[in-house]
Amino acid sequence: MKTCCYIQARGGSKRIPGKNKYLWHGVPFVADAIIKAQSSKLFDLIMVNSDDTEILNIARQYGALPVLRSPKMSGDAVTDAELSTEIFKPLGRFDIICSLYPCVPLLKIHDLRRAYVRFMMSDDEALIAVDSNGVDAGAFYYYRMPLQAIDNVTYKDYTLEVAQDINTFDDIREAERKYEQTTN
Repeated sequence: MKTCCYIQARGGSKRIPGKNKYLWHGVPFVADAIIKAQSSKLFDLIMVNSDDTEILNIARQYGALPVLRSPKMSGDAVTDAELSTEIFKPLGRFDIICSLYPCVPLLKIHDLRRAYVRFMMSDDEALIAVDSNGVDAGAFYYYRMPLQAIDNVTYKDYTLEVAQDINTFDDIREAERKYEQTTN
């Protein structure tokens, strides 16, 4: 069973410029995601896909495979299916794919592992991390290969203990508040 974790980390965030490089407790968000993927010990390959050379250098520095995204795949309207096809065609086949978001400051490694085990013990096509309200937590998805129909799969939910989707500076402040609550 070959597993891959890929982190999509575009350089062009509009609401938080440089979001994926934003420092969370001294570590860039994208590096924090890489460290969590490595610590889970679930993946044969961890890669970061980006159009930003600084992000790719961070990926390299933290031990992930940096994969340059083509200009065609760097826009806001690119679907996961289109991007996945570009990424995985040259890398070969994996049985399980984890699409890990680059900004997951509250993600616990045990949630990444438990979701994986739950997914592996099911026949589900895909699994999505959700918050306590059942909303996409902006954390991760698990998929079975092939990914041709990734935009049309049926997702099963995995509820995270604590989550915060990071899209604005207010979200970062809220993540910090939640982080303080869970560490004290």
